[in-house]
Amino acid sequence: MREQKTGQRLILADGTKLEDSYAGYAEGYLWCYLRGLSMAEAGALFLDPEKTAVIKFEYGEMEDVYEGMTECRILRMDLDGQIAVCMTKGGEANG
Repeated sequence: MREQKTGQRLILADGTKLEDSYAGYAEGYLWCYLRGLSMAEAGALFLDPEKTAVIKFEYGEMEDVYEGMTECRILRMDLDGQIAVCMTKGGEANG
């Protein structure tokens, strides 16, 4: 019998799993909502372009994959302790 997935989580490019977290994409912005992290921990993850190059949102049996979201625009903690992170696609470096 196949194991049924439940819950929701974010998985970053380096394999970091953030349980009870979720994401939504609209108009070029990826909003990630995190629980159980400090601002310092969230910053260490979402300010590192190598970690956010691929962000996977798993929810139940489904998943959404976002690639290239390497620029953090907003990092804030709400009054209830939930952290909101706004990511956009990073610019390409031209040598």
